[in-house]
Amino acid sequence: MHVRHATLKDVPGIVEMSAKFYATTTYAQWAEFNPETVHDLASNLTENHVMLVAEDGGQLVGMVGLFAAPFMFNADAMAAYEVVWWVDPDAQGQGTGKALLAAIEPACAAKGCRAIQMVHLSTSPPQAAAIYERMGYRHSESSYTKALRALPLANRHLGDE
Repeated sequence: MHVRHATLKDVPGIVEMSAKFYATTTYAQWAEFNPETVHDLASNLTENHVMLVAEDGGQLVGMVGLFAAPFMFNADAMAAYEVVWWVDPDAQGQGTGKALLAAIEPACAAKGCRAIQMVHLSTSPPQAAAIYERMGYRHSESSYTKALRALPLANRHLGDE
């Protein structure tokens, strides 16, 4: 298994892996997976931010992508914000996830980032949080999502119910 920077040639494989990942999330309950959107996102991460892939025998088996952006409370400090960290279930338990996580540190530092924020979804495997902690990450916040009912376009104003 080898971890490397993604190229634009990897984007179709990243989209394929993203579809598998997305199906396991709670986000799939309120928004359909859109391959075109993910293609654009993966291309952007590859060209402008941090997108790494794990490859085994010529096959993509994992990925990690992060936005490198100014920190919201101090624009002089750059940070990296996870978009996706996923390993194919058939490749789990072989160190692929840990290798991807280790590889983002120098990649994010090269983008000028002083911190990395990773996400632990409610559907993430329990070992993901343990890996974060073993690698020096500390719990900093939790996130909650609520799906909203759609309003007709003509009625979408602040304060409308």
